[in-house]
Amino acid sequence: MTILVFQQSLYSQKEIVGKVEFYKSVESDYRILESFPDGTIESLTNRKHKIKIQQKDSIYELETDSIGVFKCKVDLKNPIQIKVNDHSPVFNETFDFDLNKIRDTLKLQISDKKLAVYRDSIAEPEFFKKYNEKQAEIDFQNGKRQLLWYIAGWMSDEYFNNQNKIITEFKVKKIEFVEPSREEIRIMYRYNQIMKKLIGINKNVW
Repeated sequence: MTILVFQQSLYSQKEIVGKVEFYKSVESDYRILESFPDGTIESLTNRKHKIKIQQKDSIYELETDSIGVFKCKVDLKNPIQIKVNDHSPVFNETFDFDLNKIRDTLKLQISDKKLAVYRDSIAEPEFFKKYNEKQAEIDFQNGKRQLLWYIAGWMSDEYFNNQNKIITEFKVKKIEFVEPSREEIRIMYRYNQIMKKLIGINKNVW
């Protein structure tokens, strides 16, 4: 009887293979807007990550290898939740899976956005406080329809013509900054992305 229970337990288990992969939250031909370069994304992926797998009342804790891969046996009967780097506020993510739908390696794809936002907030704390994404939502709720632009020596007539068209068409206020830092430009971009969505603008403002 003991052997039979053991065999049933083995039969109800499945080995899963997972791979942690980071990806860019912003990819752009305009390199300043790019969240992180390719080399940094590769470095974020190819390292050891802490994994916590929760399935019903069971919790399994393990670590990936140096390229972000792990293996674990789980119960076939219940869905699983996988927390990656739960100890970190910028490298963490949570995933939920139905085991019946798992056919191949689980790709646990994590955006680099939390890290990118943190980096820019540290570099420009006062600017970030005034123009972060949450503040964009608050500003819109308070009736502020505004977008952030910046001025640099290389700006073209097309840039300013596009700016004027958006201001006129969507009745938005223009806030300009002269030669802001790289970090400020990225903060401005994220602010604008939220404000654009709330206003209903489906075109590039820069």
